Amino acid sequence: MVDGEFALIEQLQSKLGGGGGGGGGGGGKGVLLGIGDDAAWLDPAGQSLVTSMDTLVAGRHFFVDVDPADLGWKALAVNLSDLAAMGAQPRWCLLSLALPVRAEGYSQWLQAFVEGWRALAESADVALVGGDTVATDGPLTLSVTVLGVAEQGVMRRDAAHPGDLIWVTGTLGDAAAALDLAFMVRSMPGYDFACSAAQSETLEARRLRPDPRLDFGRAALAAGVACAMDCSDGFLADLSHIVKASGLRARVNLEHLPLSPALRDCIDQDLARLQRWPLTGGDDYELIFCAPPSLTPSLINIAHSCALPITAVGQMLPADPQATESVDIYWQEQLLALPDIRGHQHVF
Repeated sequence: MVDGEFALIEQLQSKLGGGGGGGGGGGGKGVLLGIGDDAAWLDPAGQSLVTSMDTLVAGRHFFVDVDPADLGWKALAVNLSDLAAMGAQPRWCLLSLALPVRAEGYSQWLQAFVEGWRALAESADVALVGGDTVATDGPLTLSVTVLGVAEQGVMRRDAAHPGDLIWVTGTLGDAAAALDLAFMVRSMPGYDFACSAAQSETLEARRLRPDPRLDFGRAALAAGVACAMDCSDGFLADLSHIVKASGLRARVNLEHLPLSPALRDCIDQDLARLQRWPLTGGDDYELIFCAPPSLTPSLINIAHSCALPITAVGQMLPADPQATESVDIYWQEQLLALPDIRGHQHVF
């Protein structure tokens, strides 16, 4: 590694590190000892610890020419979204970077990466407290571990009940549509995608900089929501995980899936695109949550306070041993054949 591993660590520590009760990059509360020793020393102050980890590989999870600032944001965001789905408060994170040895140097790259990471870390109040760096002959690879705390349990995917309404935050399908557009631009230069330049920029921004729904997740948990998960592999695939874990069935009305104005114009009531992008596309990092109808007024108030739209898209049903599918998808009261639910495939 041309710039030197220790120099790289020092740069990360100075820009993002939390330690000794302070530190930059979004906090440092509960950090007794951060970057610079053999391990971090943290104090969760009697709360439950909630943790998640994700790995991103160039050429599989992101394009090799991605803006490093966008990559810094998204590498942290996809992990924070897991904590949001549990209703946890993020506190600390670990970052592992495997940097290709063939690179000329990473000073400029790292500066931009730090900029994107720090923008989200500061708003989420999360501190980088350790990790690892290594030179590799393979592709650029990032592994991020986030640690959060919870005071009153967490939301789980196995806690849905018959009669619960199925809700989603924000809108669905923007990232999947943007990814299709990105592939088309790379493989078919000059391809005329069915949306304007402004619309495609909006979709791409949602793909590159998802907004983890941390405030809503914590408030929903406090209000009594017991079941949630983040929507990263596609709405249908992720709802199917909830259905299976909870031992139930579900009915979803496809026309109720929330769409951004940019995506709605691109879809234009095309049923195939509705199934491809908002239903089975991935990378949205919204929340799917299930709650009894009695919580609806509270949830609407929470959504309003978070300036975040939420939409009821279906309902959980009792298990039916005779049913061939665990999720029924309806379009204008007509039952549709279930599309492929393998979920978002991270293959470029």
